Amino acid sequence: MAETPVNPVETAQAAPTPPVDTTPPLTKFRATIQGDSKRGNSGNNVFTTDSLRSIIETAAMFNDAVTFLIDNEGIRTKVLDKARIALLDAMLPESVFANFEAHGVGYVTVDAKSLLAVLRRAKSKSVELRFEEGQLIVGIGGVRSFRIRTLEASEEEAPEPKTVHAASAVIDTELFKEALIDAKVMKADTIKLLAENGVLLFRALNETKGVEVRLGPAEGSASSTYTLDYLVKAAKAFGDGVVKVKFGNNTALELSTAFNEGYIRVYIAPRIE
Repeated sequence: MAETPVNPVETAQAAPTPPVDTTPPLTKFRATIQGDSKRGNSGNNVFTTDSLRSIIETAAMFNDAVTFLIDNEGIRTKVLDKARIALLDAMLPESVFANFEAHGVGYVTVDAKSLLAVLRRAKSKSVELRFEEGQLIVGIGGVRSFRIRTLEASEEEAPEPKTVHAASAVIDTELFKEALIDAKVMKADTIKLLAENGVLLFRALNETKGVEVRLGPAEGSASSTYTLDYLVKAAKAFGDGVVKVKFGNNTALELSTAFNEGYIRVYIAPRIE
């Protein structure tokens, strides 16, 4: 009999909310992100415009809207996909920004695809984010400004995931993305991650063909299967460098990377046949 899968969403506790009575509401904030022609948020611990665009790209694949919780410590966003299979959790501390100023605490919600379209226009230029009079203003290179009307935040709090980890590995992000492309070439729908004998293996199979990739050394022993489509969406959040992989036997997968005091994490529930 198959083990009961652990879905990080269904087994989670509610996320903390800012104090209502003791914390002043957010009136405005301003944050500047430096531009960089190279993608990456973990290889050199520098958070750039490309890094933010990568996060929003995954967010837009998971949901129509993205909500930011902003205070004087930085910006946090948690985006739950509509099927409640995957969760994006990113913390961007004030230290990753070239300049950061926040007055009060509050949520800013915008259409995810609209924000992504604007950030794609930035390319490698610096970006300034401002919240004023119910609008998120995105300045690009000190020359152009885009205004995105804010939306009413969802009443549902994205949860704090609970996961069970029996194996872990630190792998090259580019190798992981290439393995996902290999799986798509093989027309696979699911991916099996297998940690055994100190190695993390990536296996994609269908009825007539398959591919196996050695992703690198691993600690522990575990095996679990995940939907390829969700892995592809999750991988978009990570730039060049490395990503940490954690999972158990038929339990949720956690992909993460860290920079300064911040992090990007994506959780994906297992696929049980």
